[in-house]
Amino acid sequence: MKALDLERKSLPNEPGVYFFLDEKSTIVYIGKAKNLRKRVNSYFLKSNYSDPFYEEKIKELVKNIRSIEFIVTENEKEAKILENIQIKKYQPKFNVIMRDSKTYPWVGIFYSEKYPRIRILRGPEKYSQDNLFLGPYTDKKEITRILKDLRKIFPYCSCKKKVKKSKRPCLYYQLKLCPGPCIDAISTDKYLINIKQIEMFLKGQTDQLKEELQEKMDKAARLQKYEVAAFWRDKLNAIDHSVTTQNVLLDRKEDKDIVSYYVDEKRRYIAMVIIHIREGKILNKSSFSFDIKDKLTKKNNLFPSLMEQFYQNLSHKLPDVIVIPEIYNETELFREILNEYHPGLLIRTPIEGEYGLLRIANKNAKVIVEQEIKMEDIKKKQEDQIQKALEEAKEILSLPNIPRIIEGFDISNIEGTDATGSMVYFLEGRPYNKNYRHFNIRTKSTPDDVAMMKEVIKRRYAMILEKNLTLPDLILVDGGKGQLNAGFSVLKELGISGIPIIGLAKKFEEIFVPNKKEPIILPSNSNLLKIFQQVRDEAHRFAVKLHKKQREKRVQKSVLDDIKGIGPATRNKLLSHFGSLDNIKQAPPDAVAQVIGKKLADTLLRELNS
Repeated sequence: MKALDLERKSLPNEPGVYFFLDEKSTIVYIGKAKNLRKRVNSYFLKSNYSDPFYEEKIKELVKNIRSIEFIVTENEKEAKILENIQIKKYQPKFNVIMRDSKTYPWVGIFYSEKYPRIRILRGPEKYSQDNLFLGPYTDKKEITRILKDLRKIFPYCSCKKKVKKSKRPCLYYQLKLCPGPCIDAISTDKYLINIKQIEMFLKGQTDQLKEELQEKMDKAARLQKYEVAAFWRDKLNAIDHSVTTQNVLLDRKEDKDIVSYYVDEKRRYIAMVIIHIREGKILNKSSFSFDIKDKLTKKNNLFPSLMEQFYQNLSHKLPDVIVIPEIYNETELFREILNEYHPGLLIRTPIEGEYGLLRIANKNAKVIVEQEIKMEDIKKKQEDQIQKALEEAKEILSLPNIPRIIEGFDISNIEGTDATGSMVYFLEGRPYNKNYRHFNIRTKSTPDDVAMMKEVIKRRYAMILEKNLTLPDLILVDGGKGQLNAGFSVLKELGISGIPIIGLAKKFEEIFVPNKKEPIILPSNSNLLKIFQQVRDEAHRFAVKLHKKQREKRVQKSVLDDIKGIGPATRNKLLSHFGSLDNIKQAPPDAVAQVIGKKLADTLLRELNS
């Protein structure tokens, strides 16, 4: 008996979670079961399914399985929770996973710190879970706007690193957008009050927040502290403005989510849309779309799987009611799980007054799917065009292979100074930035693009040969015959044969080939020419990027660094105090002397004014 058969036949008749591993011991699928033995063996024994797509994926999955692992739980409820945790952890290939949610922004409130910062971030699982994460938000612009408005009402710190003591505050303190905890301009207690009020607002508890501020305003007015009362009045008005610009009022004050979805069975796409209602106001919506072509899932499991993953990640801000289009087999079990975080939560189908919102959610989901399909069609059309163009390149240039890998070179300099070279890497007709390379020119300080091109190409392919890396299918240099011949001679010198090289001259878009007098001229609308132009232009852009950086570095380094007695520390001290070189020149000698001493100040001003 095979080891795999022995494993599956010896599984316990207990509830739990099972893991399918491939030949590399990578987890490719995770599932839950009331009975582990029966569920796992069904993959190997059952041969006919009503859904042909599902049947195809089952067969593909079984081909990949080399071993089985499992975790036994006490009941199905525990298995369901554990399954969700493990899927998030391992991200298996065949599971339907809410990968899209990772790209959406969250608001992080860093309560683990003395002065909690508030930041917009992605991937909250990377941070300490002692902090609070609100989201995900599908519209980054909207949550950025809300936080911008809130910051004017309740100033907070948004630094990338935790608050540390500082001698001087940042610009946000001057703009009254940060209360200055770094300079002890606010106590910890007062700062935390601001943060808690922002949290209440983001959770949709605006009525409670407004009541608290109203009480503070009334109390100040009774004590005839009119300036304080006006302060709280302004905050109330600002909150009213923020709420009215982002919410739509409903008849009843309640917290609920309206959830719907749309599946295109033919193209295997699904989208889910959730309309979030808090205190009777439509705050926003969340939307997620997925390509499920390579996922192991039945049609009637798609929506429950996605919805459950979403809500098990939002235990801190669950609504009172989740309205779904239809009840599914495990609805009650899932409700029990969420009730541990939010007692009394209901999951139900719509009642009167909710059908309109459900239709809106469904329509949004349908539009998203249609958009995804349209984008896929456009992408496929572009890929077909690129493939045909590369096949055309093989014929037109008499290449030994279709140019899957194209490396493009360019040089950038001004009269020979700050000279740089670039190499860009295109894979299947598209930029592959990971393999881009920059070169600082070593051998020339006079304007000689041809010699510089020789240096860059020689350094690139000497390294390729030394490390035994893959050579490209085609080399493209920016320029005419001079640059082309330079590159060709280098390849010959290195003993590299069989790697075609061409030059693309910008003026008339002529393609030059070694040992051919006349250039090749392609039609202006040729897809192949567009690919070559993109390689050439990208190489130019990348070379100029480094050239500018080098030039700026040289310009910044000059003048002060060339004056005897002034090193990096003194230079930074001067620029920090006076702001610029011009301000140093115009400053009174006594002012400069106070910063660096009279003797060095006299030397500095004499050199600057000469």
